Amino acid sequence: MSLPSDTRAVVVGIEQYSIGAVWGLDGPALDACRFARWLTLRGVPADRITLLVSPLPSNADVVNEQAQSLGCRRGAADHATIREVFARGLPGTTSGLLILHWGGHGVIEADDRRLIYADATSHDKRNLNLTQLLKCMRTSTYARHPEQLVLVDACSNLVENLGWEGTLPNEDFGAGRPDPRRHQYALLAASPGERAVNDDAAKTGLFSSTVRDVCEVLPSDAWPPDADRLRHEVGARFALLREQGRTRQVPSALWFSSRSSQDELVFAAGAPVGRGSAQAAGGLLLTHTELQQLKRILDGAPAPNRLRELYREATRDVVGAAGLPHRPDDLASTVLALRNLVRPTPLFRFLVRFAADSDQVTQNRLWEWINQTAPGWGVDLEELASLDAELCRTHVLLRLQPDLLGEGLQVTGWTYTGSDSQQTVSAEAPWALSRLAVEMGRLLEGFDPDHDAVPPVVEFLVDMSLLDERLEMLRVRIADQDRTVGAVCPVVMRPLDRLADRDRLRSLQAKWLELTKRGGSYDKDAIHWVECVPADGQCDTEAWHARVCAALAYARTHGPHEDPVLRGAMAAGTPVALWHRAGSPHTSRREALERVLRNRGLRDLPDVVLNQRAAAQLPTANPDHSGHDLVLLWDDPDRIPAELQWYPPTLEGATS
Repeated sequence: MSLPSDTRAVVVGIEQYSIGAVWGLDGPALDACRFARWLTLRGVPADRITLLVSPLPSNADVVNEQAQSLGCRRGAADHATIREVFARGLPGTTSGLLILHWGGHGVIEADDRRLIYADATSHDKRNLNLTQLLKCMRTSTYARHPEQLVLVDACSNLVENLGWEGTLPNEDFGAGRPDPRRHQYALLAASPGERAVNDDAAKTGLFSSTVRDVCEVLPSDAWPPDADRLRHEVGARFALLREQGRTRQVPSALWFSSRSSQDELVFAAGAPVGRGSAQAAGGLLLTHTELQQLKRILDGAPAPNRLRELYREATRDVVGAAGLPHRPDDLASTVLALRNLVRPTPLFRFLVRFAADSDQVTQNRLWEWINQTAPGWGVDLEELASLDAELCRTHVLLRLQPDLLGEGLQVTGWTYTGSDSQQTVSAEAPWALSRLAVEMGRLLEGFDPDHDAVPPVVEFLVDMSLLDERLEMLRVRIADQDRTVGAVCPVVMRPLDRLADRDRLRSLQAKWLELTKRGGSYDKDAIHWVECVPADGQCDTEAWHARVCAALAYARTHGPHEDPVLRGAMAAGTPVALWHRAGSPHTSRREALERVLRNRGLRDLPDVVLNQRAAAQLPTANPDHSGHDLVLLWDDPDRIPAELQWYPPTLEGATS
């Protein structure tokens, strides 16, 4: 976790614009000073805070006095200075946490959020393209800033309403390769089409003052600030203000987390943003021709599976959707509901998920249609391709069973890619671990961790007695180098025992469904913490059944098959469990596990654990790094081979 001393911040407050007094705002520069002071009080060094302000003349003396007392780096809030900071300055620095706080004027054009520079004029509306900057910050250009928190107190006025269409200059930032290890959280003051309220009497923005109030009540001994709690608390306070009739403003959030996935909240209070023809079509997405082309593809596809789940996943981050399917198990009704959403992205996400769950012919036809249609509706094809890469991620499932004669391991393996699977390994004789490592290199052929953003997942399906084996430490030949497999691929353990027990398997499937319904955000209530083994060996059955993840934060003295806590988790169908092996150097096992789990979505745990293990192997890593001796049980019932008995890996014998 990052520390205040390892934090960098850029704080911008623009009150005065070159366009004239008509654009003046009374408060953003003062808000910038207030936020910078809060940072210093939380331990962020003043020389790691950059304060860029353009105050009104009436506030200039106060702003100058506060800036001098803070001792921060100071600069103007004009185009040249701000661009220098983001395009050249920050990429050359490092931080555990990078914070951007901006107050001033803003607009939205199509899907791009723009923030106006202080030196903008009516003829030269200089602006920072926030959408492009955030995208850049999620790439290798900002590789030295793995955690990012962005707070923007600015309007989201539509350029159409201001008569500014086609007048905004644009400049891109130097984006590198997408970085799957980036965590970026952006909280914006207003939804599309809304003003951000500024309280001239109090000389502050309503959003900025609310954020400060929430920051003040966040735990003073916890860093970085809890982004999810900040979002929820700010949202709750604005909901109360709307109930009281004091504002119509609805903050919105753009939540980007690991694996370059986007979690975007769209609020119905904001005006729909899309191409102009959407209004001409009566507010529906897709033209008549586009819809007819799509219907022909879908009508020719096999009957869809998990239709409700596909819809739920596509719309998980949409608040206030305009329509729900009248018949949730009917494909046509689902597509019609998605045409009524306030933005086009959920419809295309649904189609990407539908394609990944379909046969190859349907996949090819749908993707041809998506590539032709999505750009016209302002949908980012890179985002859809990233989603498809996630859905079609390769999983290598290896079943390992001790040979009865003690001569090694009986090995059977399957490879899953999207909805396709086949048996790829069948060992006629027991293998030593060295042979297993060689065969894993063959199965991972074609994967290059230096270039592929989505690594394959390696799943070991083992007896309870083997759950603690250090299989993630196997040295495997990957991309012409011998690498520790657990440092380049997510490696998870799965218990073989409960697959043969139908009751336990049903419990597992129910718990897994509950896990997927919780979404991708952090949910502390889903985690069952166990810090000691019950004296009588009896586990709290009710607690096991109420949660989907077990964090085993106690010193292990038994093997997995003798551990009553782990046996209780297996009996309850708990699909996710995390622990450190016996003998690991952690003085506080709960603290070590909290460093892994805190503020991270459970569905991201395989990649979180991958990154923890990779960090633990760096030469500079502490001996008690939380990635050392870390075990993740990740039991996904969607990947259970149809036939667990040995058979030759022929086309006829492959699972489907």
